[in-house]
Amino acid sequence: MDFTDFTAGKNDNDRRMDKILRFFIKDASLSEIYKALRKGLIKLNKKKCKPETHVFEGDIISIASFLLSKADKDSSIVKSNSDFSTTTLNIIFENENLLVINKPYDINVHGDSESLDKLVVDYYKSKKISTSLSFIPGPLHRLDKKTTGLLAFSFSLDGARWFADNIKNHSITKIYYSVLEGEITKPETWEDVITNKNEENNGFHKVSVSTETIDKDSRNAVTKVYPLGYGSWNNIKLTFVKIQILTGRKHQIRAQSSLHKHPLLGDTVYGGHELKNSKQSHFLHAGFLNIPENSLGIPSVLKADLPQNFNKFLNSCGITKIEL
Repeated sequence: MDFTDFTAGKNDNDRRMDKILRFFIKDASLSEIYKALRKGLIKLNKKKCKPETHVFEGDIISIASFLLSKADKDSSIVKSNSDFSTTTLNIIFENENLLVINKPYDINVHGDSESLDKLVVDYYKSKKISTSLSFIPGPLHRLDKKTTGLLAFSFSLDGARWFADNIKNHSITKIYYSVLEGEITKPETWEDVITNKNEENNGFHKVSVSTETIDKDSRNAVTKVYPLGYGSWNNIKLTFVKIQILTGRKHQIRAQSSLHKHPLLGDTVYGGHELKNSKQSHFLHAGFLNIPENSLGIPSVLKADLPQNFNKFLNSCGITKIEL
């Protein structure tokens, strides 16, 4: 039987065989891949293997040639696209492990044909030739469509694993800026509970937030809020704030701000007054990522300045711009 051999690259290292094959043999279902492994139609270093077997850099994966489409046979090489434009990717930092961009307002991170994850994949392919059988870059944390600021994407398997581990253990600190309704006169720490029940609000899914645990799906949410300046809009008192999240829950800042009677101005889903005749529905900006010491060449501080529209709105509300 004719087999085609592929060599695992660095970005395939220590991944399960079935995970690699799902990326690599795109036309086959998972059950078909398992069946091919049982029959010895797919081998690792010339031997039969199981789906959960881990593959390491330099290993040889042999696949019966009839299982492969032409695209699969060519997929160990990522083609360069010299025509790619980075005009929509405002790159803050880039190396072989990580790409960090300044996300613009009103663009999805994933989920549609013009989402940022697809643009980043195109950019990755335009930059280099990859020998990985399974790796593609992806977002490493979440930003809502209408949130601006720092967004990190994996550019290597090592980068993805390192970032995920440090997000999980809270070694990476996220700092946001926003405009909240009401006056916050001193730093506050909000410790609440969020339940991702996807409540409907005019077709928009929102989370439930409470000071007490609701059920087994409830998760603690801890947010620190620091007032930076004061102003007003349509006779509504406002506080420009710096926000540090110590946990990473869906809609954490928006939900907790609402619970504590200081919703984001314009965030009508969570109780804020509508911002009419504004270029943005509300203002929430991921301004800083503080990064722990690492061996991947990632700097200790990553910063994205406030967008022009954010600064203009602060000025219109009489909030003096300060050095962030």
